[in-house]
Amino acid sequence: VEMTDSDEHEDVERAAQRKCFCGGSKEEHPLNENGEPTKCYKFRQQELWAITPILSPRIVIATYFIMACIMLPLGIVMILENGKVGRTQDLRYDNVAECDVGDVFESTKVCTLSFTVEDTIRSPSYLYYGLTDFYQNARTYAQSRSANQLMGQWPLSSAQLDTCEPILDDPKTGAPIPCGLTAWSRFNDTFTLCKTSDCSSLINSTMTGIAWSSDVDQKFLPGPTEPDGPWTDADNELITSESFMVWMRLAAFKDFIKLAAIIQEDIEPGQYFVQITNNFPVSSFEGTKFLIISTVTWFGGKNPFLAIAYTTTGAVCLLLAIVFLARELTRPRPSADDDPSLVRDRLDDIAKESELANELNE
Repeated sequence: VEMTDSDEHEDVERAAQRKCFCGGSKEEHPLNENGEPTKCYKFRQQELWAITPILSPRIVIATYFIMACIMLPLGIVMILENGKVGRTQDLRYDNVAECDVGDVFESTKVCTLSFTVEDTIRSPSYLYYGLTDFYQNARTYAQSRSANQLMGQWPLSSAQLDTCEPILDDPKTGAPIPCGLTAWSRFNDTFTLCKTSDCSSLINSTMTGIAWSSDVDQKFLPGPTEPDGPWTDADNELITSESFMVWMRLAAFKDFIKLAAIIQEDIEPGQYFVQITNNFPVSSFEGTKFLIISTVTWFGGKNPFLAIAYTTTGAVCLLLAIVFLARELTRPRPSADDDPSLVRDRLDDIAKESELANELNE
């Protein structure tokens, strides 16, 4: 199809009408195809208000000094607080013959291990279990659950239960309770802290309060039992247990620790024992299991890396500020206010570049 001159002229006019100019009054804006003024978008026209900071030596030096004043004290405080955290050595138990259940989920072994506390651990302290090479952050694993089922809602639609796949095979309810990979692979080892090897004297601890209050009050609730629903008392007991809620809070990394109990008495230096009912196999995925007893501070548990990182960053900022300050005091950079000839020379260069461009265009 050949275009006439009139068609080309109309296309040019139509394209000109679609242009948008943010400056000027509303009447100056071109009209669109409907005869209305074209809307003005400053973002599209790259006319948004912006600030272009000028990094003078004084601003750079002041910025480094401010960062040093924040980082250094915070890092020193963290180092001091880190020294107050009481923590035992990692007590690995999957490699102990008396505790090893191999790779069978239904196997159970009970064993007792000893550990040594070198410094007094003040209450409240916390018992954690740890796993390595267990990927709770895998997408299939993380999505395999039904939030509606965990909140005790009934009846449930197929769409609300489809998220449990691949654990979705109960002939009565369409899904086991609780359903999903996360619930079915829950960590089920149990621990009893003892003062004696025969566990005749126990360390005072509790599993109440280890889960988030929002989980306890809103996200993990008992469901209706017969005849109103398919839940059993055992199902409700599992779903409302705080150890189950802690497991369902997924870890971000393959190596992690989770809270198992809160210790409610001081642990003096000496030898203690932990009785472990071992049910959770780790050899199939080449993982490990261990226990830790630790206290926490306002920034968490023992974490020397964070304290060292803040201190090192603050020290580097202070060093750079001192170096730049010395450089500015000994050999300051001339500014346009001190030497107007700099501005004149720059304006002359711009004028010469403009003349040269004009000559080339001619």
